[in-house]
Amino acid sequence: MALRIGIVDTGVNPWHSHVRGAVDGCRIFVDAQGRIDEDDDFRDPIGHGTAVAGLVREAFPEAEIYAVRVFDERDTTYPSLVARGLLRAAAQGCSHINLSLAVPAGAGTRLLQEACAAAIEAGCVLVAPLHPAWPDALPAALPGVYAARADDTLGPGEVRREGPRRLCAPDRPRELALAVPRSNLRGPSFACTRVLLHLAREQLSGQG
Repeated sequence: MALRIGIVDTGVNPWHSHVRGAVDGCRIFVDAQGRIDEDDDFRDPIGHGTAVAGLVREAFPEAEIYAVRVFDERDTTYPSLVARGLLRAAAQGCSHINLSLAVPAGAGTRLLQEACAAAIEAGCVLVAPLHPAWPDALPAALPGVYAARADDTLGPGEVRREGPRRLCAPDRPRELALAVPRSNLRGPSFACTRVLLHLAREQLSGQG
């Protein structure tokens, strides 16, 4: 059975040179009446989810990617959208779900906690970035979610465990051959993805 990885993010551009391959997905959004709706437009207007997918494809060229776009064009999302997005990824058979995002604790905390618990109960591995200045951010602070801390002193393939569900990894994305390096994305989001890929390798090798 092929490895299937969910990316709950800004969407994915399946035609990007780093991503080309099997990509399916959906968009979770708030419609004009304020209701949560869903369609198949998982195009990425920002590029963040595409950069995450590039790391996934580099590590696992044959992996199936299921992209769940939960951000709008203004880079805005809500806990309710993230909750539905990760449940959609779980329902689509994703064994590992990358949540390179952070939302504040608040009105949507219980909904997001319940969604994470349901996905974990279904056998999904969830990974989210841990922001040092925002230790209570969700979903990294929720029970059962792997929290990934960025450490730019680590090499590209290094991942270090700091606890049962806390790991650190480099904050660098996949290199862009024709771009000025400083224009490339960087940050805890990519430490999150590197940790998720490390956990997938462990599981596939029978170590996890």
